[in-house]
Amino acid sequence: MGKVKKIAIVYDRPVYSSGEWVTGRIVVELTDQIEVTALKMHAKAQADVRWTETDSSSEQTQVYTQKLRYFKHKYMIIGSESEEVTVLQSGRHEYPFSLVLPHVPPLPSSFKDHYGNVSYWMTAKLHRPWKLRAKVKEEFTVFNQIDINSPGLLEPLMATDEKTICCWCCASGPIILNAKIERKGYIVGESIQIVAEIENHSSRTVVPKAAIYKTTVYHAKSKSKTCSESIAEVKGDSILAGQKESRNVMVLKIPQVPPTLMNCTIIQMGYSLKVGVSIPGAMNLTVNLPIVIGTIPLHSFGGPVSDFNTPHLMDYSNVNPALPDGPPVEPGFQVSNRNFGYYT
Repeated sequence: MGKVKKIAIVYDRPVYSSGEWVTGRIVVELTDQIEVTALKMHAKAQADVRWTETDSSSEQTQVYTQKLRYFKHKYMIIGSESEEVTVLQSGRHEYPFSLVLPHVPPLPSSFKDHYGNVSYWMTAKLHRPWKLRAKVKEEFTVFNQIDINSPGLLEPLMATDEKTICCWCCASGPIILNAKIERKGYIVGESIQIVAEIENHSSRTVVPKAAIYKTTVYHAKSKSKTCSESIAEVKGDSILAGQKESRNVMVLKIPQVPPTLMNCTIIQMGYSLKVGVSIPGAMNLTVNLPIVIGTIPLHSFGGPVSDFNTPHLMDYSNVNPALPDGPPVEPGFQVSNRNFGYYT
């Protein structure tokens, strides 16, 4: 970049939530004085999905894409529409900025996988007369917390189903499964205690099992794509043929996975607990219990709770006290035009 040794965006901290201030500074280091027509800053937030499908009969490949923009802000730090020239001396220049994130509706957390992402980033562009512009792009992370103390996540879940096994012209007695868990909401590292009550009236030995599944659904206009994978599994004790009463307690620990993705209409990522009975020589018997993996652990009795539909906002105490305290403020930039720390 010649005389421009460095241009960088430095955030004051790596993670933010809806309604908070994203703060930091643009750093420009010069080896000599330069003429500048503008220093512009853009902030964007966007969800994207993209995948391809090939028709087996025609062998034609169709691409499915969809974008959803949450915000786009621009700010002129140096310069004006008249494109007057500003001279910057050699050395280091810092330009503080602050951006308040929208809080209604809450923003989805940052997310990235093979077919889609939710991304937040800022771009700084340094324009010079008759020169290629110097540009830098830097992402930041938005992480909205999910409080599992919310009433809707504290209620126990239960599901029941049964299956009759047929062999030639005969049918054995039914296998009945009743699965229970103590609540719907959990956090990473917690263990789910699964109670599986099974009546085996059949002539076969069966085995109870449970698994946590992560399911992601991508939407592109009228088309959807679903991906599902098991992230943790456990097996219980075998239940002999004709054993009419069996109570299996299985414990399944939640591994390091992202929390449930909320507030994104084109990417939906969530979790479910599948509890089943493995039956030799027949289709398994399975029930499904939807669960939410949150971020705020269970409080002790009498602790505060928040509504599941209202995101918990992070502490503002580490935000620059010179900035406004927060809402009510329209989402957008507040950038200081002064040179915040110029060194020769």
